[in-house]
Amino acid sequence: MSTLTIPFLIKGPSFLAGMAGELENGEFRAALPNADAAAFFDYWLARCSEAGIPEKADIDPIELPRLLHAIYIEEWDQESRQSRIRLAGEFHREVAGFNVQGLSVDEHASGETSEIWKQCDQLNFFELRPTFSGYDLGHVKKPHRYLADLTLPVRAGPDEVLAFGFVWPLEA
Repeated sequence: MSTLTIPFLIKGPSFLAGMAGELENGEFRAALPNADAAAFFDYWLARCSEAGIPEKADIDPIELPRLLHAIYIEEWDQESRQSRIRLAGEFHREVAGFNVQGLSVDEHASGETSEIWKQCDQLNFFELRPTFSGYDLGHVKKPHRYLADLTLPVRAGPDEVLAFGFVWPLEA
């Protein structure tokens, strides 16, 4: 895999019309730079059906114990027109320096990071696309300055989508 330039955003295939093709999913998976990200994507993809993205009942983060510390779940907040973190592993608190659970994008991110996060939200929640992004958290002043983020849409009801995400440190 080539070196990624931060910031970046790679969008996966759309699941709006049902299950995306094997080729498109394979190309997206090939962009993932490590085994944990690939395992997270494979877990999600195995729960997809011909109808499209997995149902919330099919996803249980506990089944990914090695990744649990870095998993998060977002919901779309119609009032603020942005996502809100419903659940976040301990890695998120470590990176941010505070508890991000319950916060909207504007409440836990800023600048370029916020813009990339919002672009991913549009792709996840409204186009039902997986996204792989990277951003610089230099403003946080923590050891993990560069982060990669794999976010996958999950159906929570007839008209509700959640984003199931996994974050890890990147080398610059």
